[in-house]
Amino acid sequence: MTAIREVGKINENTTLIDYGLFGVAGVGAVYLVEAGKTCLIDCGTRTEAPRIIKTLKELNAFPPDYIVITHSHWDHCQGIPVLRKQATKNITVMASEKAIPLLEDQSWNNIFNPNKNYQNVKDVIPLKEWENIDLDGLNLRIFDVPGHIKDHIAILDEKNKNIFVGDALGNKIGDQTFLPPFMPPYWNKDDFYASLDKLKQIDYDSICLAHFGYIYEDEAKKILEEARNVCDQWWQIFETAENDDKIDDVDYIVDLIMKELSPVIPEFKMEKFMMKFLLGLMNIFRKLTFKEPLVVSNILLKENVEWLIKGYKIYKNL
Repeated sequence: MTAIREVGKINENTTLIDYGLFGVAGVGAVYLVEAGKTCLIDCGTRTEAPRIIKTLKELNAFPPDYIVITHSHWDHCQGIPVLRKQATKNITVMASEKAIPLLEDQSWNNIFNPNKNYQNVKDVIPLKEWENIDLDGLNLRIFDVPGHIKDHIAILDEKNKNIFVGDALGNKIGDQTFLPPFMPPYWNKDDFYASLDKLKQIDYDSICLAHFGYIYEDEAKKILEEARNVCDQWWQIFETAENDDKIDDVDYIVDLIMKELSPVIPEFKMEKFMMKFLLGLMNIFRKLTFKEPLVVSNILLKENVEWLIKGYKIYKNL
């Protein structure tokens, strides 16, 4: 497969940074674009922001001149207050004009985790479609690509013909693992299809996914149709669960997915000692009670399915 999912340079101007979403490697990425000025595409979570700062310092790129947010979901913007607090100069933060009210009141992200204290993000410069960000030697062009959420944008590096699409296509966290994008609370299926059609008209050679990696050559073109097919296939699974009156049964839906679609979920590496320790303790207890051990990939799949159920139900007004 033509993909890079490892930390480091992906082209002359761009570096992939794995910020360790959920304390796991290979799940969440931000991208540093460097020319005369520097720009961070997305900003990760509050918990993992110190890791992003450390990496940027190692690259001699902290603080960046700009942060551009693809959309206002918590895992893309909650790192901003931390980076701002640690910065020795002002960081210009930009996002879609549609994102401004969603960033200023982040409480709607409680649909993912009601126990989180999501911080509001203010003083963000609004971006309009086709607007250009000049990095002194490299231009970034803005495109509206709603569907996953109404404020989603894609950012085209015109020099390298590399486009950053955040979560607009879904999460391709392995060569054979593609999760659909119908997350709550603002998913819109028709907008998603229209955004895929728009992306097909853009002159690009490679795609950067927030979840996860740099896709290039033929796969970068084929991934748009793959994203459509994946969404349709998973949507049918959820419709089956709804028809069987089991739309809230996470285990039932996961079993359907594994049976009907047979995704190959990669085994992810946990990077935080405490998480490894707690998982080990839980599995010792499960072994004593004759239960199957917990596996990181299965935990992440189940959590994603829980969120997809919420997105599906909101869209279907269930």
